Amino acid sequence: MTDNEMLPDDLEKMITEAEMEGQIEDAQPVDTIPPVDSVEAAAESPEGKKELSKARQIFRRILTWLVLAAIAFAGGFFVDTIVRYRPEKALVEQLVVDLEESASEITSLQDEIEKLSLYKDKNTALEEEIHDKLIHLTLLSARIAVSDARLALEQDRPADGKLALDKLGSTLEALISLVSADQAEVVDTMIQRLELIMVELDEDEVSAQTDLQVLASRLDALENTLFVAP
Repeated sequence: MTDNEMLPDDLEKMITEAEMEGQIEDAQPVDTIPPVDSVEAAAESPEGKKELSKARQIFRRILTWLVLAAIAFAGGFFVDTIVRYRPEKALVEQLVVDLEESASEITSLQDEIEKLSLYKDKNTALEEEIHDKLIHLTLLSARIAVSDARLALEQDRPADGKLALDKLGSTLEALISLVSADQAEVVDTMIQRLELIMVELDEDEVSAQTDLQVLASRLDALENTLFVAP
């Protein structure tokens, strides 16, 4: 059977089915996207421009408030920092000044100590020099006393001789406290010799004269040891 020979009933059935399919397609929702031209036209319309202007104003207000909030926060932080750390800064500056003054005082004290050390060394040297001169002077005084005693005995003046020997005894006692331990032993033998001379003065003047000469020689030897020998 050809298409031309299709029965009327069959043709009517086909038409009916086609109509039903068309109705079904019309019933299904179709998402429609407006064309770009229509959107641009809506934005360029007065109502679209008004909505954009409102959005821009709102955005500017929000941005302004954010900037003001940031400035307020930064200002508060800055003020808090100044209030909190300014006293500490002043204290640190004062401590630096105090340290500099202390360092200056320490330097001055060190200079004074050095000067005092020099003075101390000079005083020590002077004390040693005075001590040596005192020993020398005592030795010379002892030698003079021995010479006076010998001269008095030669001139038959026993009383004057005894007086000179008493002076010699006190001089030797002073000398023994000035010299060193080794030298003090030498002076002690001189004192023992003087005691013997004092006994001989009443019994044997010749022996006294001899012992006085020995005593004078020992005084000369001690002086040479202390002040003449290198």
